[in-house]
Amino acid sequence: MENQVTNNEHALRLFFTEDVFLVEDKSIQMAPGNIEKPVFADEPVFVKEHLESPLAQEIPKIEADILSKEVKEYPKPADIPLIVEEPVAPKVFKYLGGNKKSVLILVHDKTNDVSTEQGRELLRKIVKAVDLGTPDFALLNYANYLGTDFIELHQFFKPQIMLSFGVETQTLKLNLIWQNEIILHETTKMIFAPNLHDLDGDISAKKLLWGNLQKLK
Repeated sequence: MENQVTNNEHALRLFFTEDVFLVEDKSIQMAPGNIEKPVFADEPVFVKEHLESPLAQEIPKIEADILSKEVKEYPKPADIPLIVEEPVAPKVFKYLGGNKKSVLILVHDKTNDVSTEQGRELLRKIVKAVDLGTPDFALLNYANYLGTDFIELHQFFKPQIMLSFGVETQTLKLNLIWQNEIILHETTKMIFAPNLHDLDGDISAKKLLWGNLQKLK
C-alpha cells in the first residue's frame, strides 16, 4: 500500500473541504520552554551623579576677577636708577718739609705754627739727633686737623716713622697704650712724647725720648 502521508497543499484541500476552527484547550498544559526573563544584578547598582568640584566652580570666577583687574606695570631694571656711593676724597694736609724719608712729626700748638721758641729749638736738636734734614720729614700741626685719625694720616703720608709731640694714641683712635717704648704698628714705628714746649722743661721725659731716638738709628 502506498504511503498516504502528504504535505501537498492542493491534495490536502481534497480531503478537508470543511472550515477548520482553532479552539483553545485550557486542559492541555504546555511544557515550559526557554522563556526569556529579565536579568537582575545580584547586588544593587547605584549610579552616581557627576558632581562638579566646588574648586572647579571657583577657578573660572577667580580667573574672571584677575582679568577684570587693571594690570600693573612695574619699571624695568634698567629704569631704576642705581645708587652709587661717591668715593670719599682723602684729606689734604698742609705741612712743612719734604717727607722724602717718610718720617711724620706731629706737634700740637693752637697758638703757634709749630711751637714756642723753646719748643722749636728742642725740635731742631731732635731731628739732628736722628740725622734728619728738613727735606726728609713732614711736620704737621695737629691742632689744625682735630678729629683726624691715624688711618687718614697714614693714607696721606705713608710714614715709616712717626714722632708725636702732644698728640696721644687715643686722639688718633689707636687701640694702643704708650709705655715709654717704641710701638710698631703695622709698618710704622711710633714714639709718643709731651708737647714740645712742656717737654723742654721735663728732664725725665727728655731722657726717655733720647733713649728711644737712639733705637731708630
